[in-house]
Amino acid sequence: MVTQRFGDEHTKKKLDTVEKYLSAFTTALKKQNFELLYIDACAGSGSSIPKSSTDKEKEEDSQVPLWQTKTPLVDTDKIIVGSAIRALGIAPHFDRYLFNDVKKSNVTALRQEVTSKFSHIEDRVKITSFDANEMLARICETTNWKSTRAVVFIDPFGLQITYETIQKLAATKAIDLWYLVPVFAMYRQIRGDGHVLEDGGPKVDAALGTSEWRNVVAVEQEGQIDLFGQSEKEQKRAVDIAWFEQTAKGRLSLAFDGRVVDKTLALGRNGLHEFSLMFAWDNPSEKAKLAAKLAKAVLK
Repeated sequence: MVTQRFGDEHTKKKLDTVEKYLSAFTTALKKQNFELLYIDACAGSGSSIPKSSTDKEKEEDSQVPLWQTKTPLVDTDKIIVGSAIRALGIAPHFDRYLFNDVKKSNVTALRQEVTSKFSHIEDRVKITSFDANEMLARICETTNWKSTRAVVFIDPFGLQITYETIQKLAATKAIDLWYLVPVFAMYRQIRGDGHVLEDGGPKVDAALGTSEWRNVVAVEQEGQIDLFGQSEKEQKRAVDIAWFEQTAKGRLSLAFDGRVVDKTLALGRNGLHEFSLMFAWDNPSEKAKLAAKLAKAVLK
């Protein structure tokens, strides 16, 4: 098993939530005449080790005499099973699994995991190594959505996912979307003085599909009074992480015609709000409202 070094308890919470939904989804639709897809655009290697665990191991390893050598071992109880592997373990199974990760090393590791543990359904699995936006666009363009229903999970590393991609998913009218929105990464693109970073600002523009957010992220206030009794206006940041969560949810709602669950799951290390797990469904039929009920249930 090849594991990535990232995540912690908040990672488990995120994955547990999505896994519960996948189980409810395949159970609810098992008698429907649809091909069921699970699409994981940033699937990773299949498992990860909590950073808190590896940090402790590094500290312990540093106390070992230089003349000694050892292979670091990881307690299997600490390994976090990733979204792709969890999805493969769901019963009833999906008809097809489309996994993707831009890192070829993750793709190789994930293929090994699938072959060793899920050979009985390996023929249902396709693993690619594209940019996540490109992968999702291809699926949207090549799938017969009249006979297909899918759950898409997007867990990006940073601000890679564009709003254009979200719109393409919504246009299928056949997708349930779980999107881990990197709200802290958006917030970090604004300095304390309210100025938007030159490199990061355009990434937020692309992620939200608009630059209008720039108009409200800073305010002016009176500065310190000088010896002559005069003061110059000073600018400061006027929004917080919660504001970006609401803004991102509003944009998601716009793309999905309002079909977004209001409740979100705030996640992050050490109590910091770094990500917001959001759910949207794009099928406008009355029957499809079951998706919202299932999502609300697992988000409790």
